[in-house]
Amino acid sequence: MVTAFDTWKCHICGEERPNGKISVLTKPLIINGQDCGKQNIRYCNDRPACIERAKEFSFFEGRE
Repeated sequence: MVTAFDTWKCHICGEERPNGKISVLTKPLIINGQDCGKQNIRYCNDRPACIERAKEFSFFEGRE
């Protein structure tokens, strides 16, 4: 049986993956030079492209 948290969507590639294939990178949320909180970025931990892109990813690109 699949429950609500058996899979997660990768914020980088957009694919729905099993829980064990997703990791979370927590980064500071900095807007206009001010620390406004944290952002949690889910990425595929078995895909080098997702791992590398997660390091640079922001939900607020262009506003930081």
